[in-house]
Amino acid sequence: MAIVPSKKMIAICQYGGDFDTYDDGTMNYVGGEAYAVDLDENMQLSGFKQEIAETIDLSVDAMIIKYFLPGNKKNLITVSKDKDFQRMVSYYKDADQLEVFIMKDSPAGKNAKKKQPARRPQKATPNVETAAIVQVAPVSNAVALNDQHVDIETTTEITPAAVPISSNPFPMVAVDDDSQRLAAKQWENIITGVGQRFHSLAEFREALRKYSIAHAFNFVYKKNENQRVTVKCKAEGCPWRIHASKLSTTQLVCIKTMRPVHNCQGVTSKAPFRAKRSWVGNLIKEKVKESPKIKPKEIATELKRDYGIDLNYSQARRAKEYAREQLLGSYKDAYSELPFFCEKIMETNPGSLANYSTKEDSSFHRLFVCFHASVSGFLHGCRPLLFLDSTPLNSRYQGMLLTATAADGDDGAFPVAFAVVDEENDDNWHWFLTQLKPMVSPVGTPGQITFVADFQKGIRESLREIFGGECYHAYCLGYLAEKLNKDLKGHFSHDARRLMVEDLYAAAHAPKLEAFEKCCEDIKAISPEAYNWVIRSEPEHWANAFFGGLRYNHMTSNFGHMFYSWVSEANELPITQMIDELRGKMMQLIYTRRVESTQWMTRLTPSMEEKLKNEIIKGRSVQVIRAHGSKFEVRYVDMIEVVDIENWDCSCKGWLLTGLPCCHAIAVLEQYGRSPYDHCSRYFHVEMYHLTYADSIHPIPNVERLMDTETEDGAVLVTPPPTMRTPGRTKIRKVAPGRIGPSDFLKRQLQCGKCKGLGHNKRSCKSMISD
Repeated sequence: MAIVPSKKMIAICQYGGDFDTYDDGTMNYVGGEAYAVDLDENMQLSGFKQEIAETIDLSVDAMIIKYFLPGNKKNLITVSKDKDFQRMVSYYKDADQLEVFIMKDSPAGKNAKKKQPARRPQKATPNVETAAIVQVAPVSNAVALNDQHVDIETTTEITPAAVPISSNPFPMVAVDDDSQRLAAKQWENIITGVGQRFHSLAEFREALRKYSIAHAFNFVYKKNENQRVTVKCKAEGCPWRIHASKLSTTQLVCIKTMRPVHNCQGVTSKAPFRAKRSWVGNLIKEKVKESPKIKPKEIATELKRDYGIDLNYSQARRAKEYAREQLLGSYKDAYSELPFFCEKIMETNPGSLANYSTKEDSSFHRLFVCFHASVSGFLHGCRPLLFLDSTPLNSRYQGMLLTATAADGDDGAFPVAFAVVDEENDDNWHWFLTQLKPMVSPVGTPGQITFVADFQKGIRESLREIFGGECYHAYCLGYLAEKLNKDLKGHFSHDARRLMVEDLYAAAHAPKLEAFEKCCEDIKAISPEAYNWVIRSEPEHWANAFFGGLRYNHMTSNFGHMFYSWVSEANELPITQMIDELRGKMMQLIYTRRVESTQWMTRLTPSMEEKLKNEIIKGRSVQVIRAHGSKFEVRYVDMIEVVDIENWDCSCKGWLLTGLPCCHAIAVLEQYGRSPYDHCSRYFHVEMYHLTYADSIHPIPNVERLMDTETEDGAVLVTPPPTMRTPGRTKIRKVAPGRIGPSDFLKRQLQCGKCKGLGHNKRSCKSMISD
C-alpha cells in the first residue's frame, strides 16, 4: 500500500555516529553526519533506501534503518520491509520531520561490537584449506549466483547482490602492510555493489581502477564496449567478477551483477598493467604543482608508499611530464589575473608600483614590480648605483626576468625592481627603464645614478633617452670581455685569448692612464686587431682611468646573482605565484638583514670595517713628507702620492674608487688628529644601513584565484607570451661574483699535438709533417 503523507515530510538521516546509553536506559546518538531526504508521495522502502544510498557511501543491501517511537528513546525499531516503513511514516504523519538512523549491516561471523586488530602475517605459508573453510559461506553464496542462470554479459535487469561487499574482500592474509598504503584506503568503498550508478562508463572504469589499487589486485576486461563492461580478477580461478552496462534510454551506467569475494591472495598493483601515464599524471598533478622540481625517483617512492603502485624511473618521468603539461593549461589562467594581482600589490604595499603592458594582439608582454620598501631603501640608504641584468625563465613559457639591483652599505645585493618580459630586446629594456625612472630618480632628487649594465640590446640608447645627463653608464666588464672574445678574428690559442681578456680586465681596473696604456700595449703585442677593438670600445664607459661616475669598484652587472637562484626555484610556478614567491624572498631578506644589523657594534658595516682596518695597518708604513695647504705628499714603498684632505682625493685614486680613505690618506688624517671614520662614504655607516632596511614588504593575500575565468565585455584579456621553446637545452651564462671572468666563458679549443694548429687533434691532422 502506498503512503501518501498529508503534508511534506523530511527524514533526517543520521549516519556514522554511535549511541550513548544513560543510566535510565535512554539512548542518545552522537557524532557522524546528518542528511535530509524528502519523503515523496507513493514512496516505498526500496525507493527510500535508494535515495539514501545516493547521498552516503553505502549500498542499499548493506543498509539497516532504525528509528525511535514517539516519546520513547529506549527502544530502536528496525525497518526491514514496506509494512514497517508504512508504520514508521504513520507514527510521524503529524510531524514535519522524523529522525532515522542508518547503520551498516555486518557480514556473518564478524564481531560488530569491536573491531579486532589485524594479525601480523606469519612467516609460515598459511593453510589454504583452513582459509577456505572460514569463508565457506560467502563463497558458496557467490557460486549459487550461477544457479540463477543470469547472463551477466547481456542482461539489462538489475540482479540483487548475493553477498554484501566486505571491507576486506580477500579471504587470505594480504601481502602488503596496509599502513604503507594509507592514501589508497580512501578508495576501498568507491564501488559499493549492485545498483550503484555512474554517469558514464569512463567514470566506472576510473572507479574500478582505484578500487583494484585499494584492494591490491589486478583485473582483466572480458568485455569492454561502449554499452557494457565485464571485468574479472586476473588471478586464475578467482570468482571475483563485476558487470556494468548503460541503462536504457539514458547515459547512466549501473552495476548489474557483482561477485564481491576473492579466493586469491591479491597482489601489489603493478604500473604496467593499469597505471597509465595519463592516470598517474593526474594523480600526482597537485604534488607536481606544489613541488615543480620533484624528481621521478621521489614520485615513484611516494606512489609505492601511499598507493602500493610500482613505477620504474621512466614511467615516473613520463607521468611527471604529463602532469606538467596539464598544469600549464591552468597556469595560463594566472595571466588573466595580472591586473587584479597588480592592484593587490599596490593595495597591500602603498607606494609600490606593479604595472603590466600588452602588445597590439593583446598577448601578455611584460610585468614590472617595484615595492615601496625597495624604493625607500635605495633612496635613503644605498649608493646611487644600480646594476641592470637579465636571467632566463627556464619554464615551458620561456620569457626573461629583467632586474635592477643596488648595493647596500655592506656590499650586499639589494633588490630594487624586476620585470617579467617575453624576451630581452630594445623595446622591453626601454619600457623597463621608463617604469624605473620615477621610482629611483623622483623629481627634485639631486645627484646622478651610475648604471652598470650591458652596452647592447638597446640599454645604451634607452639610458641616454630616459635618464639623459642624470646618469653614468658603466659597461659591464663581463659582457665586454665576452664580446671581445667573440669578435676576435683569426685563430688564437686558448692561452692567447685568456691573456688578452685578463689584460682587458687589468686595463679596466687600472686607476691611472699610464697603467691603462701599458695593459693595452700588452694586448697589442698579442693581436693588433684586438688592440684596435679595445681603443674603439669607448673606454670612458668602462676604464677607471677615464670613467667619470662612481661605481665603488663594482665592474660587472651580475651583482644581483641572488635573483638567479630565486628564479631557478620559482620559474615553474604560474606568473602570479612566481612573482609572489619573489616578493616573499625579498620580504624575508629585508627582515633578516634588519634584525642582524641590530647586533652590530661598529660605526661601519662589517665588510667596510674590515677593509678600513686593513688600510689603517698599511697606513702605519706611510711617510708624510711635507704639506702645502690641504695637500700632502706621502711616500709608500717606492711610490709617491699626493693627498688632498679637503677634497677627499688621493692621486692613487683608491679613495675615489672605493669610498674609503686609502692608506695614504689615513696616514695624513691620523698625523693631524682626524678620524678616518669621519672621511668614509656615508653609505658605509651602520646608520645608513638601518635606513636601507627600515621599511618592510607586506604579505599579499592568497592570489591563486583572484577572478573567475569569465571576463566582462571590453576587458583586456592578458595571456602568456607567444614565445616558442627552442630545441635543446637552454644555455645560461652567468659570471660568478668575485671571479676574474675569462675562465668562466672562454672555451678551450682543440690544439693539434703534431702541427700545433687549432681546431683539430693529432688523429685528424692532415699536415705533411712527418712524425
